Amino acid sequence: MRRIDDLEPRAHTTLRGRSFDRAVHSLFACALFLALVFLWQRFYERSCLALAFPALIAIAIFSGLLEHRLERRRFAVDFYLDRRSFLHRRLQRTWWPVAISLAAAVPLAAFLVVFAALSRPTDWFFFGAAAAVAPLAFHTLSRWPGRHFRRDAGVGGRRMTVADILAARFAGTLVLAGVTGAYLFANYYLIPVPGEDIFPDSLERTLEAFSARGRSACPVVDVTLPFAAQVEGLSWYFVTTAAMSAWMQDGMRLILWTGFFLNAAVVFGAFARGLEGSMLLASRLAGPYRRAG
Repeated sequence: MRRIDDLEPRAHTTLRGRSFDRAVHSLFACALFLALVFLWQRFYERSCLALAFPALIAIAIFSGLLEHRLERRRFAVDFYLDRRSFLHRRLQRTWWPVAISLAAAVPLAAFLVVFAALSRPTDWFFFGAAAAVAPLAFHTLSRWPGRHFRRDAGVGGRRMTVADILAARFAGTLVLAGVTGAYLFANYYLIPVPGEDIFPDSLERTLEAFSARGRSACPVVDVTLPFAAQVEGLSWYFVTTAAMSAWMQDGMRLILWTGFFLNAAVVFGAFARGLEGSMLLASRLAGPYRRAG
């Protein structure tokens, strides 16, 4: 009995140490993802080598989407289908979740990198806040309600646990809701519009001013970013001029503002999914060290 009693404090200390390591790994992973987005914004004008950053961003987003979809697929297949059915064997294959996750990750990463390249300095306060809050939310939700979720790690212990995947998705959803709401509120009431690039009397000059922000030495980037910048300039022009005009109907004005802010929701959704994927990748890579310890 004495030996068992002596082991209890040690086990509690070990669990606390693993929990601390988990929080540190998640924080480092989110900081690394934020650094990838920032480095892309800093170097996209110089060389095509900067395209490596969007590729890594897409991998992080893809990882988070794939882990969540694989777990949903596993639950649906095992719960609804008979294991002796040929459909069970067919749907156990991973190519379909991989294809769906990849099809979702690529446009999300595109929205994020375009927004980051054309971002204003104030936008990075929201990116930084999301990257700081996500690992804390992940750590908190892993303890509750995460301690009530299954800890099934799959065959060989190489898959992510159900608790990890759900806690990461809950954390990303909370971050998405909070940061998007704060961003919309700040841009509507606090942050001034980019008035130096908007010419109320000339749409053409407005588009030229915005497209100049997307120039790059890389031909691929130089083709896509100026067009995206013109779309952004067109949105700003209509929001700040036409939407305020007396001839604009209230319904049309609402549609313009909704479309303008919907882009921000998609961008921060992509950033939240990237944070989820980064935290899950950190948990996966740290898993062998935790088991070895």
